[in-house]
Amino acid sequence: MLTFNDTVDLFFKINPSKIVVNDEFRKLTYKELVHNGNILSLYLIKLGARRGDRVAVLAFNCSEYAEIFYATSKTRAIIIPINFRLGLEEIIEVFKDSKPKFFIFQNYFSKTYKALLKEKLIKKKNSLIINKVKKNNNCTSYKKIFSKNNKMNFTFKGKSKPEDLWSLMYTSGTTGKPKGVVRNHLGYYFLSSITAIELSIQKNENALIVMPLCHANSFNFFCAYIFAGASVTIYSRKSFDPKHFFKLIKINNCSFTSLVPTHYIIILEFIKKNNTKSFIKQNFKFMISSAPARKDTKKDILKYFKMAKLYELYGSSESGWVTMLHPNEQFSKLGTVGKECVGSKPILILDSKKKELQDGQIGELYACTPYNFLYYWKNSKKTKEAFYNNYVTVGDLAYRNSEGYIKLVERKKNMIISGGENIYPAEVENIMGEHKKIKDVAVVGSLDKKWGEIVCAFVVLQHGSSISEKNLINWSRKKIANYKCPKKIIFIDDKKMPRNATGKILHKKLREMLLEKDPHE
Repeated sequence: MLTFNDTVDLFFKINPSKIVVNDEFRKLTYKELVHNGNILSLYLIKLGARRGDRVAVLAFNCSEYAEIFYATSKTRAIIIPINFRLGLEEIIEVFKDSKPKFFIFQNYFSKTYKALLKEKLIKKKNSLIINKVKKNNNCTSYKKIFSKNNKMNFTFKGKSKPEDLWSLMYTSGTTGKPKGVVRNHLGYYFLSSITAIELSIQKNENALIVMPLCHANSFNFFCAYIFAGASVTIYSRKSFDPKHFFKLIKINNCSFTSLVPTHYIIILEFIKKNNTKSFIKQNFKFMISSAPARKDTKKDILKYFKMAKLYELYGSSESGWVTMLHPNEQFSKLGTVGKECVGSKPILILDSKKKELQDGQIGELYACTPYNFLYYWKNSKKTKEAFYNNYVTVGDLAYRNSEGYIKLVERKKNMIISGGENIYPAEVENIMGEHKKIKDVAVVGSLDKKWGEIVCAFVVLQHGSSISEKNLINWSRKKIANYKCPKKIIFIDDKKMPRNATGKILHKKLREMLLEKDPHE
């Protein structure tokens, strides 16, 4: 079983001159990645890095992540990729919880660095700034340690092991305080192996990593493509630009990307606006992940990208990939997220008493994958709640249909109960998303004295479109049962729709926004 640095070292011996990682500003061959990774490894060792020490990283997507992955792997340290969309107080809480010994960050986050110094949560000597701009930032330059040692030819002979803990990734906290998800190299080895099988990854492929590397989705796909001997292109801009996205695919001959539904909505809007169908001419694999895509979105993807293969996966930071829906199933099994990935045990759909439910019955989904996380960092209570025997749950509701395909229904904590009836926001969102004037929609429960909760829809309209709340509600009544129809609609600007680092809509934040509008609710 190989660790991350073992994998890179192997391909370095086979093909040292191959470009393995690149972003907008740099290209790294295997030789350069190994060389730089060894320099960073030795630097951390000289500063006192030991097995199990944490290395926190706060940065937008960049090629330096590859070197940090290599160095943390080789020194047997644990990497903490921090969500850059977190507020200062949230980041401080992560540091208090994880107690990292080292901190690597971009100049953009200098204020955060100074705040962490003030709180004595990090030491100046153990901090590195990736893209130092200001001369008096009072911090060691990441690039400086490479320029000093660039001509040296040496290898740090650290011996990492598959059982070593490697990542501590904090969940987005959509349903509460973020929890630190712990996984070792062995977990990533299995996750990468199974991803390579499910996607039939070839060595000549190039994955475009768009979603933040501080998120499990991109972290996992990055590792999988490196594991398979393929290349990775990192989308390093702060915000998603579809024109630049297509440019990178063309320049680097990319063959895969994983995006959330929001990205696809932006891409489709761009294509329709530019009235063209020739943005991707080569064979290409699109992955839908992190949130279920509406049916109309999936149909449009396949309509505009004739050469593309469309996949959809369901997974979590805790369980990794749980199910996969393959290209040949997109129309015949539309609305499902596929079946269990290779190597996993059958999914369990359980009721509140942990009794297994029959096909068609909605319950809580439990997954048992070869790469289930080990535990939540310093949180035995939440760890115990997440596990049932060797199975893991993150609170998602689902059912298995008669053909064995899994249909996601809703996050348990997002479910709306109105007049005793269970309403699943995703179902209402799918229906409303069919309206031609709606660009995006999110549904939450709004407290109501009579019904307990009523359905409230936050709606983003297509550019230049308009429709009244009354007309939209009346339209919905023709499509869905009356009790499921939105009783309240709030039109919201796309930029104000709360999302996490991957673009997933934060229903918890929407409920908070409702309370701010009417504190008596």
